[in-house]
Amino acid sequence: MRFRAANILAVLGPAAAGYADRLADLLDDNGADECLDGTVGEIARWALARIGDPRALPGLIEQLRAQEEEQGRGYCTSDPRRPDVTDVLVPLRAHADVLLPAIREAIRQGGARGGATRAFLTVLEAWGEDGLPALPDLLPLLADTWTSLYVLRILLALGPAAASAAPALRTCEVLDHPGNHALVAWTAAYIGGDRATTLRLVGDAVTTAEEPWYGPIDALADFGLEAAPYADRVRFAMENSTYWPRLTAAITLWSITGRVEPSMRVLEEFVVPIAEGGDGFGFFREALQALIRMGEISHTIRGALLTVRQSERRLCVDGGYPMIVRDGELRALVDQALAGKSCS
Repeated sequence: MRFRAANILAVLGPAAAGYADRLADLLDDNGADECLDGTVGEIARWALARIGDPRALPGLIEQLRAQEEEQGRGYCTSDPRRPDVTDVLVPLRAHADVLLPAIREAIRQGGARGGATRAFLTVLEAWGEDGLPALPDLLPLLADTWTSLYVLRILLALGPAAASAAPALRTCEVLDHPGNHALVAWTAAYIGGDRATTLRLVGDAVTTAEEPWYGPIDALADFGLEAAPYADRVRFAMENSTYWPRLTAAITLWSITGRVEPSMRVLEEFVVPIAEGGDGFGFFREALQALIRMGEISHTIRGALLTVRQSERRLCVDGGYPMIVRDGELRALVDQALAGKSCS
């Protein structure tokens, strides 16, 4: 019962703050249920992390690392279980200075193939410049094809703050992979602060792709109106693709032209189905985040979002804690999008 009670409080997050002292008392509780994943103490630590209580921090990284390095870890998705590393750590960016030493040590010891390395790299990407102190520990990972893409994404998130990494980028070039060469080249230009060269390299990659949606169209969005010369190529990709490529191209087209249409009509395709019972929640999240950045929504989207907000169904297809956590995240995004002004 303690396990399930702690799990409920963890899922509630900040709403469970009144029980923080009780949860702190359970941190050393090794009680477990052979049918469930984890211990009472592990779940209690997660609950404190969700509340934002600093008592969750000591030992947290070590716990998560051990969890990821287990062989054959299993669980039933509908039962209480230990959370994924990213679900715990990404929201704790404000505590990066406390958590980074242990993360860096885990990366150094685990190396490119460590069981927890990829999860920690994803967290560092999400933390952006707050993860900068870990840069020296990331550079050796560039030599491993398995992890180099994760490190490149972190370098792009760091931007010019990671300029010292430029010489190490040579170690991750894959000789028979032109796409890799292009990514390495524009990463080097970007962290070197050469915005014009970065745009040219990204634009060339989009222009020369066998089909435009195979190119890094989303990278053009970071350049805003500077990338306007590539608008026709992006629009072609939007009009001749489906799913993620179509959505990505629509968002990028708005970013580089500043014009709401025709992107808004495409975003409707990924919002309206949710109001009608669809389950494309990944697309829905991306569309909502784009609408929030735009600060505008169409009348069609507003009507759909009002329907979604009034719906009692969970906006997640997963079981267990993700169902409630993801639902709460999406509903918060719905509210933010609805705050935008209506456009014709």
